[in-house]
Amino acid sequence: MDHNELAALKADLQRMQAKIDELETQPQEAVNRRNMLRGLGVAAAGAAVGGLAFARPAAAVATNIQSESSLNTAAPTRLIPGGGGSWTSSISSKFTGAFTVTDDASFTNINAALSCVTAYADSSLTGGHSIGLFGMSKSGIGAKLDGPVPLKLTDNSNFGPPVQNSGTNGQFKVDNGDLWFCADDGSSTRRWRKISGPNVAGAFHPVTPGRVYDSRPAQGGVGPLAGVGNRLISVANRINPVGGAVVENNFVPSGASAVTLNITAVTTTGNGYFTVNPGGNTTIGASAINWTAGQTIANGIVATLNASRQLTVIAGSASTSANFIIDITGYYI
Repeated sequence: MDHNELAALKADLQRMQAKIDELETQPQEAVNRRNMLRGLGVAAAGAAVGGLAFARPAAAVATNIQSESSLNTAAPTRLIPGGGGSWTSSISSKFTGAFTVTDDASFTNINAALSCVTAYADSSLTGGHSIGLFGMSKSGIGAKLDGPVPLKLTDNSNFGPPVQNSGTNGQFKVDNGDLWFCADDGSSTRRWRKISGPNVAGAFHPVTPGRVYDSRPAQGGVGPLAGVGNRLISVANRINPVGGAVVENNFVPSGASAVTLNITAVTTTGNGYFTVNPGGNTTIGASAINWTAGQTIANGIVATLNASRQLTVIAGSASTSANFIIDITGYYI
């Protein structure tokens, strides 16, 4: 490398350093020095080969830029500007400013241009630069993150849940542990959907119906529920409809937040009803099933569980009684 080339590289480095210092002082977008230096392109790589370095304060962390020959001389992998090399302008123009990792030393394989990672800054924003990352592949995975926590979305609890009349398709927001997704930015009233969170039921898992409780003594129960009494029952294990022995543990798995079930009232007296609540809740707010004297009747409901996979069944009328059966048809987890 002759004197003129070194002088030109030094000038390029000085301009880049000035730009980095400018970006680092902007309060709205913190710029990571190491990541910025990784994106300096051919000029910075050439400077490393020529023995040049940025003039940094003593406390700054040095950035190690290596030539491809020091990494793999047999099949070098190069970090190059997406707009350069021998790729046609119709392809490379799509990735101007991109950095493409390729083992095509001659830069003639057009497929290499179709797999890239682009770091970009939108200078059109009035408040500063918006730093983004774009991953693309001709086939397969466009972008993949790895690590103990491969992806973490920032909680914006200070701002509350998203407003339904604003947002962009594909946008995510996290508020107090709830994950929201913007599904339709053309709607003025229903753009956002809450898809996960502590109080969201999660995916529904239908199961082959199984019995988890039968109050009749012949089937392992303790008899009818009468008056305004209540009974705490577990729905965790499936039982044999004949005799009531447990035949499957964790039929409703730990962590289930709700179940779909059929409740059947049998050997009924008087005109009464049952309420079904999460385990431990004895408040009568609504009936789950109603009967008249002597009737055998069933009803399907969705019921919330407590953390121990329990329900509380309450008899709502003082002068009535009935045995009851609980069959599970699915659960939410």
